[in-house]
Amino acid sequence: MSIVEPPAHVRDALALPDDGLAVARKRIRYIDNRPYALADSCFPQQLVAGTLLMEPRDVAAPGGVLASVGLIQTKYRDEIAVRMPTRHEAELLALPAATPVAEHTRTGYDADGNPLRCMVTILPGDRHKILYEVDTD
Repeated sequence: MSIVEPPAHVRDALALPDDGLAVARKRIRYIDNRPYALADSCFPQQLVAGTLLMEPRDVAAPGGVLASVGLIQTKYRDEIAVRMPTRHEAELLALPAATPVAEHTRTGYDADGNPLRCMVTILPGDRHKILYEVDTD
């Protein structure tokens, strides 16, 4: 956990002012000791100050961490872009040369449309398949 000035696209997603701060939780996710994703979540600092999200350790809660601190996410917006990784991402994910990544940005909102969280997940192209199933009802 750290308090950061988030990158512009995250700041915009969270509707923060130019000098707004966010609580960042950065994680490397593993399967069988192999990195399979980088998952960085940012929360508006004023929204999560004094909550479990400020803990320096990995945190989890029944029903989700946001709900455990009284923040109910009712919708989200996804954006997926495919690109080449940065050098740092390639190192963290132990990527073979010329392996693209998918950058999945999910912004979660409450019932009033206020942004609660922006999560950016970097998915190595050689380890992921993206599948959507949508009911038409």
